[in-house]
Amino acid sequence: MSDAAQNMPTQRGWYADPAGLPQKRWWDGEQWTEHLHDPASNAYGVDAVLGAGAPASVFNNYLWAIALLPVVSFLALTSAETASPLLGWGISIGSVILAYLDRRQLLRDGLDRPFHWAWTILSPGAYVVGRSVIVRRRTGGSLAPMWVWAAIMVVYVLTVLRTVDEAAAALAAYGG
Repeated sequence: MSDAAQNMPTQRGWYADPAGLPQKRWWDGEQWTEHLHDPASNAYGVDAVLGAGAPASVFNNYLWAIALLPVVSFLALTSAETASPLLGWGISIGSVILAYLDRRQLLRDGLDRPFHWAWTILSPGAYVVGRSVIVRRRTGGSLAPMWVWAAIMVVYVLTVLRTVDEAAAALAAYGG
């Protein structure tokens, strides 16, 4: 086995170019690609778009779970008379754990300085939006998880407003 074969990386990511160029080259887990990244081109801490050779799956299951968690709350709102406050806490804690795992996965996949998981404490939506924007800037990916989360939230808010309107109408009918 040659020295070159022994020095091949095993995980996807940006590595020093084996040809000796000053840029980093993307290793897709099996072979070197034609995609190069110049760390010196970063402007104000934001990487230039890395093109099609960016990580194959920047939208992993962790991010999709965070984006879709409001559906659980939505189903509880529409199917139960009262939703337990523990459900909200569970969704919040679950979102923080999923965001931590998501960030860890992005780091393993070679994404430099992904959006920090702690933003999830403020709001899972803040994490989904911030993470989608940062990953888009660095890899050229889409904003699909952000738009899915936003659509779910619009439906959720409209459902809450309808429920409140129905409750107000019921109170008015009973003379309350």
